[in-house]
Formats: sequence, structure tokens, C-alpha cells
Amino acid sequence: MKPKTQDYSIFDKFNFERKPVGIKFLPYKPEGIERLNKSLYFCQMFKEAQTSQPFYVQREDFHCTEPLTLGMEDPDPIFLSGLVGETDDLYEELRANQKIYQLVPRMLKGTVKSVVFSPIDQLTFDPDVLIVTADNVDQARIILRALVYSTGETWSSRGTPVLACSWLYVYPYLSGEVNYTVTGLSMGMQTLKVLPQGLMLISIPWTKLPMIVKNLQKMGWHPISETITEEDHKRRFEAILKEITEKIQE
Repeated sequence: MKPKTQDYSIFDKFNFERKPVGIKFLPYKPEGIERLNKSLYFCQMFKEAQTSQPFYVQREDFHCTEPLTLGMEDPDPIFLSGLVGETDDLYEELRANQKIYQLVPRMLKGTVKSVVFSPIDQLTFDPDVLIVTADNVDQARIILRALVYSTGETWSSRGTPVLACSWLYVYPYLSGEVNYTVTGLSMGMQTLKVLPQGLMLISIPWTKLPMIVKNLQKMGWHPISETITEEDHKRRFEAILKEITEKIQE
């Protein structure tokens, strides 16, 4: 595993209550990192990493649909049938439950043997995905604004009521796109009480992380429009429009 090349200390400025966690997908067992010594679901592991030393997990540590998501084994016909969702009233009919297995992101078979988790302040590697738990909308807005600050692109969220781990970990890695959700929307994570409801989870892939770090370093986190009254904002905006109008008419 190659050593870290990026500086992620800009995230310290947020004073997150829960530390961001870096994830690494490896086709081999990592050296110098201990294996997780307790039984957890995949969606609980980033929470564990917020308050622990770095750790890794392998196939034997999973006991839900994680092996499917990580390409560690072929899909189980029991799940693919859709009958689980129909029987448990998660979906109206099995056909609806079946469809998610056509859409859910999955790693190529055999490409992942270990998954490494580390809190951001103990990272020794550049993560494939950085998961940020935003305590409030202000923090989430700053990060999502940093995503589009230099490109003008849009942001979007994708997910399903089940298999939240796939959209949290795998979708950003495969798509190269930032993904986000609100805690409480995923039925599995809600059942396990992974986190309190109403927090924003933002998954940042390695393709976007350097840009977001750079934009966080150079952009103003709180523009003037956020700090003045509505009337002051109106006057200021009208002045800006007047200045621009005069400029383009010269």
C-alpha cells in the first residue's frame, strides 16, 4: 500500500464531532495494520473507525450482503430472487426487490481481498473513499460547494432503501462521483442504529478528493451573502448587477 501523498489537515477546520474515515480496497492483506477484532456489519465499520486505530477486514468478517458488494463471491440466488424483500414487506413485489440487484454497484469479482479503515488523523495512505459525517447542514454545504467551486458541475445523490453500504463505499469508488445521504434513510443502518438520524454522510472518491481539498483551502467558506441581513444582501446584489451591467456595456 503506497504511503500518503496528500495533506488532509484542512478537514480539521470543521471540528467534526465524528472524524472523517478513509477507506482503501486492496487485493491483498495490508502490512502494519491490525485486523478488526469484533463482529460488525459493513455499514457499522466506518463508525467504529471514527474512534479506533486503523484496521482491516476480510471475507470472514462479513455476514450480510458485503461479499456481493465487494465482488468476493457470486450473488446468492436467495437474495436475487427478490423474495426477501417481498416477504419482509421491504418492497411491494419480488420484481421490485430484484431490480436493485441489477442497479446496485459491485466490485469486480476477485479485486478486493481486504478493506482498510482509518480515521483521517491516522491516515498513512491516500484513501479510495473518504467518508465525512457532517454534524449539520452548514458543514455539508461547504463540502458540496467545494465539490463544484472550480468546475461549475452539479452534485447528486443516489441510493436505495437497502444495501446502503454499496452506495456509501462502492458507488463513489466506481463512478468517481461524490455521493451523499441522510442518516435514517437506509433501513439497515436505521435498524442497527449506526448513527443518530439527520446527519449527512458524504462519500468522496479519490478522483474528487484532491480538488475538494484544494478548493476548501482557497475558497471563502462563508461568503458575505451568508453574514448580512436580507436588506443588505438585496442592496449589495443590486450594486453588483449595476457594476456588471456597466462593465459589459463599455
